[in-house]
Formats: sequence, C-alpha cells, structure tokens
Amino acid sequence: MRKPTLKLLSTLPLFACLALAPLAASAQPFPTKGPIRLVVGFAPGGGADTIARAINTRLGEILKQSVVVENRAGAGGAIATEHVAKSAPDGYTISFTLNNHSINQALYAKLPFDTERDLRGVTLIGALPQLLAAHPSAPASTLQEFLQQAKGNDPRARTYASGGIGSPGHFAMAYLESLSGLDFVHIPYKGAGPAMADVLGNQVPYILSTLTGLIPHVRAGKLKAIALTSKERLPALPNVPTIAEGGFPGYDMDTWIGLFVPRATPDAIVKALHEATLEALKSQTVRDRFEAVAGRIAPGGSAELDALVAADIRQLTRVVKERGIKPE
Repeated sequence: MRKPTLKLLSTLPLFACLALAPLAASAQPFPTKGPIRLVVGFAPGGGADTIARAINTRLGEILKQSVVVENRAGAGGAIATEHVAKSAPDGYTISFTLNNHSINQALYAKLPFDTERDLRGVTLIGALPQLLAAHPSAPASTLQEFLQQAKGNDPRARTYASGGIGSPGHFAMAYLESLSGLDFVHIPYKGAGPAMADVLGNQVPYILSTLTGLIPHVRAGKLKAIALTSKERLPALPNVPTIAEGGFPGYDMDTWIGLFVPRATPDAIVKALHEATLEALKSQTVRDRFEAVAGRIAPGGSAELDALVAADIRQLTRVVKERGIKPE
C-alpha cells in the first residue's frame, strides 16, 4: 500500500479546519448583524400584518438588532413561504404566517417547496378566531338552523362568502361540510374585505372569516353571529356558541399564527428566536394589538408547531379529497 506523501500529510490539518468551519460559524452568537426580516405573505393592513408590526418592534429591542416586516403577498402566502424556504438558514429571514402554511401544502399538487421538509417551526404565537356570521335578514340565526335549511332546495339558504379558495374561512366551512355530510354553496372573493362588503349589502347571506373584520359589524347589529370556529367561547362574544358545541365535538378551525425558518437553521438560532419571541409576547403593546384584532396569544414551542403543521396537513388533505377542492 502506498504511503501518504509529506505534501498530502501537510494538507490534512487544512482539510480538518475547513470541515469544522460550518460548526464554528453556527457557534457564533446570534444575531450579530441586521436586519432580521419577518416575511409576511399577506398585504399590509390585515390581521397578520398588524400583529407582525407589533411584534417586530419589541423583538428588535430584545435581540438588539433591527427587525423589519417585509410583505410578499400572493398565492395564499405561498410566495412568501417559498422565499423563506430558499433563503439562507441563518435566522435572518423568518416566515410570519397563518395556517395557510398547512393549507397550501394540502391544496396544491405541486409547490416549489415542501412545507415539512424545507421549513421548521420556531414559535406558535397564537390564533385569530373565525366566525360564521350572517346578514340580519338571513333565515338562520343558529348553527342548527343553518344546517337544517342547508338540507332544503333553496340554494341561497346554504350560500356563504369567504376570502377565496384556499382561505382559512373556506377550509373551515369545507371541514364542516365533511363532518355534516352537507353541501354548501361557496362564493369565493379576492380577500375577506370584498366578501364582507357583499354580505353587508345582502348580496350573499352568510360569511365565514376571521373575527377581526367581522366583530365591529356584529356589535353594530349589521351582522348576526352564528357560531365560532374556536374550541371554546371567547370573552369578546361570550354568548356566541362554538361549532363544537353545535354537535361537532373537537371542531377547531381557528387561524393560527406561527414563525418558521429554513429547515437547516441551527438549533441554537431557533432557540434564540423562540425565547426572544416569548419575551416579546409579554409586551403590553403586543397584547393590546392582539385584543384589537380579536386574537388570542397562545405560545408554543418549535416541536409543537411542527407537530401542528403535520397534523393539519393530514386533516386538510383529507378534506381536499373528500370535497373535491380545486385551487384557482
């Protein structure tokens, strides 16, 4: 067997150093530079964007680096998710997203990324409850009435609006269809705003959307609240029952909010971001912002968030197949 030459032996320490370089880099304190970007897959002004802009300021103070919100709207958040999935796994590009994160994986046959393979959770932040509401002239005032009338021959009695195909409101109703065995008539809009406008104008009798945009109209008597998608009733609407109470135990289709980074991001960076986020959620300013959009803070860890995504994808994939849902 040929012995290694002196020249080859002299290069071995260099190879060893190069191999250890990534480990040394990952051991560096985080963060050491800025800015850190919270990438929001929705337009400015919505519930997700509003909360992101409350959290980013406090997060920046805790991490002692600039934290900026970057909106990359489109494709139900998939454009933003792709951007984060393909970014450097260094903790400086973070997806601030809703449960569209799971919906997109269930809905689209082909995505330029794989939600579970390419991203990992950082922190489960909380949720934006959803509400099935109606124009005051709509025939049903309770979930039981709505379901009973949906069995009849009048299509208007089972027609509802949502923020679009693949929106959390659409999937909340599709899941109710799956559980009840009924077929509703879905009118998708390009966003929750136009959907709500047509329900307020009595063009469509029912709507399922996040409570954020609906609650002012419920309080003003312009809409009637029928049922919440939460597991439990909410202090903001204590007299409004949940869909779970209406005969579907375990039903829970709130719009959760979470932070994600590329899958290869080191554990130490994920831990630093997670701990900073938990601290930011204690801020009274952040809590006030959640209350303003009728949301609730419910923190969870990285593994918990990844498990939630995996369970969501399985459940929603079944709904897509059962209901024959096709993306736009």
